[in-house]
Amino acid sequence: MPQVSACLIVKNEATNLQRCLASVQPAVDEIVVVDTGSTDDTVAIARQFTEKLYTLPWRDDFAAARNYSLDQASGEWILVLDADEVLVCLSDTSLREQLAAAPSVQAYQLLRREVGTGEQFSDFAIVRLFRNLPTLRYQGRFHEQLVSSGSAPITIGSLTTFRIDHYGYQPAQIQAKMRDRNIPILERIRASEGLSLSLLFALADMYKAVNNPSAAEDCFNELFERLFPHLLSGQLPPEVPGSLPEILHQLGRRLLAAEEHEALQLLCQQSLIWFPTYPPLNHLAGCWLMALGFPLGATAYFEYCLEMGRTNRYSKQMPFPLDYVGERAAQQLALAYQALQETDRSRYYTELAQSLKS
Repeated sequence: MPQVSACLIVKNEATNLQRCLASVQPAVDEIVVVDTGSTDDTVAIARQFTEKLYTLPWRDDFAAARNYSLDQASGEWILVLDADEVLVCLSDTSLREQLAAAPSVQAYQLLRREVGTGEQFSDFAIVRLFRNLPTLRYQGRFHEQLVSSGSAPITIGSLTTFRIDHYGYQPAQIQAKMRDRNIPILERIRASEGLSLSLLFALADMYKAVNNPSAAEDCFNELFERLFPHLLSGQLPPEVPGSLPEILHQLGRRLLAAEEHEALQLLCQQSLIWFPTYPPLNHLAGCWLMALGFPLGATAYFEYCLEMGRTNRYSKQMPFPLDYVGERAAQQLALAYQALQETDRSRYYTELAQSLKS
């Protein structure tokens, strides 16, 4: 059987760490924990589960910390988790048995589920399990990504017998992390080398969360300026971030609020060519047509959202609130048919929205 190493980087995770390590311990052969400067009971908790506990000074570089943890792993496969996550087994077959029968893939995607937000989000696929190869390492000081230094791209499969549940942090903790750690890191990267689209979007989102709307506005304006030529040409950016569907959705919502209909038409049309099964973009297109006074055209987009929800055939690239394929779509259909004076249909979707209420 192949040996599996779980690798974590942690700092002040006493609240979450025991739950995480207890969930992963039965599935792996060793646990590697790299502490980057905890001042709580994190280290003591880690010692209850593993002797492979290391200390690494924090240098504003998530990839460097991740890669240090990988360097300490002896397993043939590596499973990466964060302290606020747990590994959920959905099968009687062990992880080792499944990997023993693995085809010639280098990495696996697992579905991650948001369970601690108080709102239902869609599951999304994320690469967290991969072979322990020197050519597979993380890159990026923030929102680090697994990359290959070899000549060929990483071959990725899907493992559906395990899931990662993400509990997250309390709002006050999240705001503190954003304000005291994440925003300063991103601003230093921005000043020294500039930000990728995904990191610029992350920064905009964080400024919104810490109630700095003017700084968020600057980031969103830069995002639109950088993406506008690609919307005109129809060519995706050279490096497509996983968050691009949601970046486009957020930009579109801002254009809709500002009644910038010409720009919004371009964004909706091109975004749905690139990401046709991302429900928030379909919902955006329907809302735009409603704003223009075309409720009949809008119904097709909201109906498609409901269909994607019924069939589970929507993009797993980014998590999104599940009411985009449920209650929210049905509510919009009720409004559209009300505008069309189709009372029975409007009543039907009103009742459906009530039944789908999360």
